[in-house]
Amino acid sequence: MSSRRRPGFTLIELLTVIAIIGILAAVLFPAVGGIRKKAKLATAQSTFSQWANGVTRYKQVYGYYPNIGSKYNTAADSIHSLELGPGVNFIKSLSAKDSIGAILSGGINGDRAKFNRNAEEFCSFAGDDFEDPGFSGNPLTATSLLADRFGNHNIRVIFDTDSSNNIKGVVAPGGVWPDDIAAIGATNGLPAHVIIYTTIAGDDFGSANGLTAPDLADVIAIQ
Repeated sequence: MSSRRRPGFTLIELLTVIAIIGILAAVLFPAVGGIRKKAKLATAQSTFSQWANGVTRYKQVYGYYPNIGSKYNTAADSIHSLELGPGVNFIKSLSAKDSIGAILSGGINGDRAKFNRNAEEFCSFAGDDFEDPGFSGNPLTATSLLADRFGNHNIRVIFDTDSSNNIKGVVAPGGVWPDDIAAIGATNGLPAHVIIYTTIAGDDFGSANGLTAPDLADVIAIQ
């Protein structure tokens, strides 16, 4: 009695299936990448809005904006680059802690007296808010830099320190800014109290991370 041969796939059929899978992958991968990019943009914008809310609450409690720069000037609005020293001071002012969550030192000359004397938490910062958050060989430190969800730490914070309810006459410290806030460089300005945005400066990041200049308008908080 002869046994039946089990039917199998021919070479042509296998090649056809592989070709179909390749076509589907080519169609789906860009779509998945676009969804991830939109999710990162939304998360970055939400995070910046939380920071801006924290700044607003700080102003309500203390009557002035966080003094995160070298000098507090009430005669003009101020812009700060968070990839520099002001970034560390920004964290201390809004959370009453440093980048690794250590409570600020007290005393008349301590960080608590300088940045947040009541030690009130106006905003909290999580590991995802930092550049390379705690990866092996690059753990968070007390001076770790804030970053958006694309890993870019070129973040700008602008305060209405002259209390005119209008941010104006501001000069961007390198990089570009979204078209939505271009008016802040002019004398007429833009009605706002706090602006936080991300910028492309130098080679910090670019198309390799999926974010380009046109996306800047989506990574911004204005209050």
